[in-house]
Amino acid sequence: MLSNQKDTLEDSVETLLEKLLHATKDLVAKVSSEADRCATIVLSQYDPYRCLTVVVPLLVSEDEKTLVTCIGCLTKLVGRLPPEELMAQLPSFLPALFDAFGNQSADVRKTVVFCLVDIYIVLGKAFLPYLGSLSSTQLRLVTIYANRISQARSGASVESKNA
Repeated sequence: MLSNQKDTLEDSVETLLEKLLHATKDLVAKVSSEADRCATIVLSQYDPYRCLTVVVPLLVSEDEKTLVTCIGCLTKLVGRLPPEELMAQLPSFLPALFDAFGNQSADVRKTVVFCLVDIYIVLGKAFLPYLGSLSSTQLRLVTIYANRISQARSGASVESKNA
């Protein structure tokens, strides 16, 4: 339905995504799993800017599951934005991501790392000035993962691609 009725659903994508994100926290595993699958479809096929308007405000949640889910959603969206548009959007969500990096939950922190890595892979060295508030350990973690993933995908490190 999400793929076949895209034109019909496009007008209400924000409401749709919001309901799906809520359903990902359902106690029934099958419901939460299907909601997650449907949210992935929405994030990959619908207007990424409209999806961001739903995801970004939820990045300040205190709920661990909500944070992991929304940061994961953001990770899926950053790869769909052109680099210059991603750069323009950074101020809207980076402060919340950096706050989440200090979360007690290892799952939240791990999800933040993968999101920052994907941003770094898209933007390259232009992203480094934005990472100034990270500790040296956090920065090293992001750059090591970014280079490993970039090399695995293309055979070149982020530094060499954007030098």
